[in-house]
Amino acid sequence: MTRKPIAVFALLLVAFGILSCKASDPDLAAVNPEAGVYYEIFVRSFADSDGDGVGDFNGIAAKIDYLKDLGIKGIWLMPIHPSPSYHGYDVTDYYAVNPDYGTMADFENLVAVADAAGIRVMLDMVFNHTSDQHPWFLAAQEGDEKYLDYYVTVPKSTDTSRIFGSWNQNIWHSTDSFKYCGYFSNTMPDLNFYSDAVKTEILDISKFWIDKGVKGFRLDAVHHYYGVNEYLGKTYDFYDNIVYLNDYSEAIDAYADDIRIIGEAYIESDYQVPATYFYGIDAPINFPLAAKIRSAAQKTKNYNYAENLEVWYDYYRDLKSDFIDSPFVVNHDMDRFASQTLGNTAMMKLAAEMLLVLPGDPVIYYGEELGMFGVKASGPDIWDETRRMPFVWGDASQTDWIISANSTLAAMETANAAVATAEEQLADPDSILSTYRAILAVRNANMALAYGNAFTAWEDSTPSLSGFYREYAYGDLTQRVLVLHNFDDEAVAIPAVDGTVLYLSGFDPSGTFTEIPARSTLIIDVTPGVD
Repeated sequence: MTRKPIAVFALLLVAFGILSCKASDPDLAAVNPEAGVYYEIFVRSFADSDGDGVGDFNGIAAKIDYLKDLGIKGIWLMPIHPSPSYHGYDVTDYYAVNPDYGTMADFENLVAVADAAGIRVMLDMVFNHTSDQHPWFLAAQEGDEKYLDYYVTVPKSTDTSRIFGSWNQNIWHSTDSFKYCGYFSNTMPDLNFYSDAVKTEILDISKFWIDKGVKGFRLDAVHHYYGVNEYLGKTYDFYDNIVYLNDYSEAIDAYADDIRIIGEAYIESDYQVPATYFYGIDAPINFPLAAKIRSAAQKTKNYNYAENLEVWYDYYRDLKSDFIDSPFVVNHDMDRFASQTLGNTAMMKLAAEMLLVLPGDPVIYYGEELGMFGVKASGPDIWDETRRMPFVWGDASQTDWIISANSTLAAMETANAAVATAEEQLADPDSILSTYRAILAVRNANMALAYGNAFTAWEDSTPSLSGFYREYAYGDLTQRVLVLHNFDDEAVAIPAVDGTVLYLSGFDPSGTFTEIPARSTLIIDVTPGVD
């Protein structure tokens, strides 16, 4: 059965892996160079270094210690390239940085500072389309044959009035000389993935940033490279996206080691279709799992939660035995979890714990660790800006760039003004931030949580108390842990399990414990022969 009470000193030693480490043990971080928790940053909103109200590279560099202390191993920067839009998802130059964010030298400094802290930099790459202001598209409109081949065009006389995209949106737009496909907007003309020149250009862009020290790419909209009704007269399906991505990944692997590639295939309703992207890239961003976490964290009963996840992970493993998943809770295209739960702190803490005990490289959207609020505005001047609000530092690095009389902005500013700042939460052991730091510390210190993709449902799970085993072995080293989530609004007795406690939500290690508190998580080391 569970050993309790447990001495403070022993608990801390176990939590930080000191009891089991020997000088001769292998460096598991070196064995698993791409493993670690990532942190998604919207540069414009994160940290301002020069007082202009806009986040920048130097602002992030100044906050690297915050990210390192949080337990982050990688940062995913939303688009950093020049763009006419605030969000950057319509690029005008893939070989440059947005001057709002600083200079190329500033970016290179950020990469160096992050690397010194053991943090990898991943870039958001928008290869599905460019801006309509990109010089390539401007040249295409002037009749330049090279750049006409870069885009998906048809003669202006083509009847496209009844040809729609995968969500029945208008995808065909006109210039003075041709029609072109813009899957997301008329201001975002799609690149032509039947063009060898485009594929070569994409590789050249990727290599350029790898040479700058970048260690990964998040590829935007990979499910639409070969979009429904995009290439008229050609026969293809979504597997063509995967075939291309496999070729791209092989080329990147041949160029550099340990470059992590994840992709956005925004499908929540079916875990199998997005999972096929494991054939093409390191991982599809796991939207179905994010939806499951958000749903389960808000319920007191979750039938077959762990059992269903075991089925999913077995399916992924059949596709790629050494898969490294990319789970998350919310991202920049979603309402923040605090808004979805109406500020329910217990639900937010539980969702963090649920995410950070799963296999793979989890992604935390900036500000989720503070419980920031954010919902989509209704226009006409702002839309997703209010999902991407300034990070709540409460110091001179606070950004302030959104200008609008929109009522949603006013509501989100009021809500986030009531969120405790990062500094305040660091001083509060009961804060959401402290929960993130605690569970990340345990994850990073225990190889069964940090590495591998093993996942087996606990045999005694109930709808309210759901559990699973994580296990990892390398050489003579092995560890097995049992993770238990209490979804109920009431505390439950700790089950009879032989092992050593690694983590209990809100646990005071100076006392004793007999229960798993409401909406909390217990992690026990159940490695055979480990006391």
